[in-house]
Amino acid sequence: MVFQTQGTIKKAVKAVAAVIKSLGVDPEKSEIKAVEGGAAWQIAKGSADVMIAINPGQDGSTARLRVVSPIVKFDPDLPLGLAERLLELNGAWLPGIAFGTLSGKIVALVAERSVEYLDRAEVEEMLAVIGHYADKYDDLLVDEFGGTRVCDLK
Repeated sequence: MVFQTQGTIKKAVKAVAAVIKSLGVDPEKSEIKAVEGGAAWQIAKGSADVMIAINPGQDGSTARLRVVSPIVKFDPDLPLGLAERLLELNGAWLPGIAFGTLSGKIVALVAERSVEYLDRAEVEEMLAVIGHYADKYDDLLVDEFGGTRVCDLK
């Protein structure tokens, strides 16, 4: 088990803020509520919103960088067959990210890794991959299963 230091979290926050700034977004203006001891931001990537969070580790483990993009909302519940389709996509096509569900009604793309040895290039890649696949699959899943793209709910 790797133990976190406050310096590791601060370094990760600095790397994420630098990447957000390089995208032309003010990191301070894009901050959102974070868990105690962590940091979080919300930015737009293509048609998708992306939440980026640095969460302190639990039980002494290392802090984690988590990137989540909610892409399709279903009402009232997820349609039959959707979970199987998402698992197929996870297993066959998604590089370093995975589909998941939020509140039993929203399909999201998620990526997560330790903040140990995190650098800007890795943050940039995570955001690029999440943004690309969120932009691709929001339309495809709506065409196949119905629902509403989260970006259309605004």
